[in-house]
Amino acid sequence: MKKTLMTMSVAMAALVAGAANAQTLYVAGNGGSQEELMKSVIFPMFTEETGVEIVYSAGNSAAVLAKLLAGQDNQQTDIAMMNTGPMSQAIELGLCRDLDISEHEENIHDFAKFDNGKAVGFGVVGLGVAYATEVFAENGWDAPTSWTALEDDTFADKMVFQPLNNTNGMLALIKISEIYGGGVNDMDPGFAKMEETIAPNVLSFEPSSARLAEMYQNGEVYISVWSSTQVKVLAEKGFPIELVYPEEGAMIISNDVCAVTTEEMKPEAIEFVNFLISPEIQEILAKNLGFGPTNALAELTEEEAQGVPYGEDAVSKLQAIDWNIVNASREDWDRRWVREIER
Repeated sequence: MKKTLMTMSVAMAALVAGAANAQTLYVAGNGGSQEELMKSVIFPMFTEETGVEIVYSAGNSAAVLAKLLAGQDNQQTDIAMMNTGPMSQAIELGLCRDLDISEHEENIHDFAKFDNGKAVGFGVVGLGVAYATEVFAENGWDAPTSWTALEDDTFADKMVFQPLNNTNGMLALIKISEIYGGGVNDMDPGFAKMEETIAPNVLSFEPSSARLAEMYQNGEVYISVWSSTQVKVLAEKGFPIELVYPEEGAMIISNDVCAVTTEEMKPEAIEFVNFLISPEIQEILAKNLGFGPTNALAELTEEEAQGVPYGEDAVSKLQAIDWNIVNASREDWDRRWVREIER
C-alpha cells in the first residue's frame, strides 16, 4: 500500500511539474479576421506541434505599441504583430529583441527584412480605394480610378476615411499629400485637401475594420480607404465589393512580427516567429486573409492569388515610404489631425 501511495505521489508530482513547465506565449496583434484565423487555425497548429499554448490580445498597431510601452517595467507580451511604422518605433524604443530566422532567411523577400534583424514581415497588403460594386452599378457611377474620388461630394456621408492613428489613414493622407505636391516631408497639401474637400464627405473616421465591414453590409458606406486583405475577406463572405489600386499608385502595408524584450526571453517566441514565416503558414495567411507571402517558397494557384500581392514583382508595384521620417513627425501630425480634421 505504501509503495502504491509512493508511486501515486511521484506520478502526481511529475504531473504538477509538467504543468508548471508548460509554456504559454502572450501575443498581441490585430483583431477582426486576423484574430479569428490565428485563434481558429494557426495557434492550434503551433500548439499541436510544440505543446505551447497561446493567449491573444487584439488591437490595432497603435494599441499594440501602447500596450508594449505600458508594460515596459513588467512586460507580459512575448510577441507583437504590428504594421511597419509602429514596429519601427517599437524597435527604436528597445521593445523588440534580436531574431534568429536563419531557418528561413534565404527565402524571405528583401522587402520583408529589417536591417536591424529585430523584426520580419509575415504578410503584405495593398492599400487603395474600396467601393460597393452593386451600389455603384445601380447608380450608374463609374468605378473609382483615382485617390481624388474621395473628394467627390456624390459620396457625402457614405464614405469612411480611417483616422491618422490607423496605418491605413496615415498612408492615404501621405499619398494625397504627394498628389498635390507634398509628401512625408511636407504634409500641408494633404491636410488642406482633407479639410477642404474630403473630410466633409466622411460619415465616420472609423478605425475598426470589423466595424467598417458592418457599415458596408448595412448600406451605411459605399466607398472607403481600405486594404486588400479586408476587401478580400468581405468579398469572400459574398458582399459585392472591390478594391482599386488608384492610377497614382497604391500603398504597401507590411504586417510585421517581433519577439518582445522580456525578462524571461522565452525561446518559444523565436520559434513562433519562424513558424509564422514558414511556407505552410504563409500560404494559409494568403488564402484566408489575402496577405502577400513574404516567404518565396509559399505557392499559390492563380485563383488563390487573386487580389493578393503575390511575389516580389507584384509587391514592387506598391509604394513604400520611409517610416523613419514618418515616425519622427507622427505625434505632431496626430495632434494636427485632431485639431484640424476630427474636431
